[in-house]
Parts: sequence; structure tokens; C-alpha cells
Amino acid sequence: MKGTLGNAVRRVTSRGHRRPLPLGIKGMRIYILPTGRGVLFACAVVSMIAGSMNYSNNPGFLFAFLLVAMAMMSTLYTQKNIKELTLVSEKHTAVFAGERLWFELAVKSDTAPRYNISAGFKGQGRQTLDIATGETVTFRLPLDAPWRGRFKPGPLVVSSTYPFGLFRTWVTLRLDTEYLVFPKPLSHPFVSSPGPAEGEGIGASPQSGAEDFKELRSYRAGDPLNRIAWKTLARGQGVWTKTFESERSNAVYISWDLIRTTQRETRISHLCHLVLEAHRQGVAYGLMAPGITIKPGAPGSIAHRDHCLSSLAVIP
Repeated sequence: MKGTLGNAVRRVTSRGHRRPLPLGIKGMRIYILPTGRGVLFACAVVSMIAGSMNYSNNPGFLFAFLLVAMAMMSTLYTQKNIKELTLVSEKHTAVFAGERLWFELAVKSDTAPRYNISAGFKGQGRQTLDIATGETVTFRLPLDAPWRGRFKPGPLVVSSTYPFGLFRTWVTLRLDTEYLVFPKPLSHPFVSSPGPAEGEGIGASPQSGAEDFKELRSYRAGDPLNRIAWKTLARGQGVWTKTFESERSNAVYISWDLIRTTQRETRISHLCHLVLEAHRQGVAYGLMAPGITIKPGAPGSIAHRDHCLSSLAVIP
């Protein structure tokens, strides 16, 4: 019975469209129900009233009614505790399938301090924090990532039982955000196809005396630090990255066709491992898979690595 009622409540409160951040809770549908402690409290008050009626005990009536009034007032304070919260922003990092993603949610209270605020995704861990007036606190919430691809998190529940724990009030939110899960890497001997033809991207790590400087280009996030033109930066001329002619001939491709397995997910996981290994070794590499052709990037480029992993993550 309890499980059936709980499932019904979750179905009702989980409805609604996804909302972007920042998002204020004020004006949204806020639910409240007694906790287990609240039910015991109600039973005790009812017993007190019944005993007072049986013995015509006026002080007993007075005390019982005071407790009832206190409980009724606590419902207002409990709901008010989350009513004017603002969900400011969220941040999360990409992970590999089978790992736990940590979702960082920033919450702020502009009007008054808030106590015993709990937040968490349904079926996942929760965190409870206090929020001072004007302060923004960050809830670090776990999310399981069992498979690769793009996922939207389930309903987020913000709740509180302040001040007495007799009632629990909560609001269920569906955030308009998604997170990316890279394929789970599976070990595979390093295999690659020959490098690209002249003009296709940037090649392997430079060798002393075997490269010719080509030009400076604008810095891109993830470019190796040893390629930054530090002298140009010191002169206040901006951030530039050095490129070299001889890099082009040493690049290789990590190819779908070189993985000898009929299992699609296994093949994707092997490709993921090869991308990580090429990045670790400082090899200039590109990626070829069904519907994907990524030209080689700069050796050690984090942006290029993540681009390849992201492409593997969304292969249908």
C-alpha cells in the first residue's frame, strides 16, 4: 500500500516540461505531506484529546490544541523555507560509461536564510545544506551514467523538513540540460592506418631539426602549452599557437575497419581506448568511423581528444 501510494505521488509530481536555468521556485507547484514523525505526532495529539475528553481535563485540551496550532504554523514555515529559492546555474563534466557523473547545482536565497535544504535526483544520492541570506551554495549531486551517449537527467527534487520535521515539502523540477557520456574504453593493441595526404590536418609530435615553422594561428582551447608563442604573448600581442610544416606527414588515423570484432559496442569501446592511448603517447591522430571523419589534430590537444570521444559517444 505504501509503495503504491508513493508511486502515485511520484507520477503526479514528476510531470511538467523541462525548464532552463536560472529558475525561481516561487510560484511553482509545491507539495507538502506529513513525515513519519508527523504521523506519530498526530497520533499522540489525538490520544491526548481523547484522554482529555474522557476525564474532562481542560489543561489537557489546552495543551493538545496548542500542539495542533504549532503543527499548523509549521506547515507555513516549511513551505516558505524553499519557496523563494533560486536555482542559479549547473555544471557537469563528461564521464565514461559506467562511471558516476557529478552534477553541481548552484542555489541562492536572496530574502532570508534557509535551513535543511535537500536536493537530489530521484533514485540517486541527496545532499542537505543550509543557505545564508544572499549566499550561493553548490550542491554536488551524483548521477549514474550506465551507457554512452547524450542523456537528460531525471526529475530533480528540492525539499525540506524544517523546522520540526513534522512535514516534508518539496518541488519537482525537470531541468533543460543534458550531459554527455563517453564510451567505456576497452583495451586493444594500438593499430592505425597510414597518415593523411598532404594538407589534411596537423601531424605528429615534432622532432628536433626535422620541422619547419609555418605560421602562427589564433589559440584554440586545448592547444598544447609547448606550441604557444610565449614571446608574442609577453609582448602583449595576444595568444597564438605555432604550427609546423613537417607535422603533416606523420599523422595516423584510428579506423573503425581495423577493429576485428562484430560487436558494435565493443568496437566503439576499443576505438575509445585507442583515442586515449594516442593522446597519451602524443601521437597526431584522426578518426574514421561510420559517418565520422575527423582530421588529425595537434599532438596532445585535449580539445581534439574530446571531439573524437564525443563523436564516438553519439554513434547510433
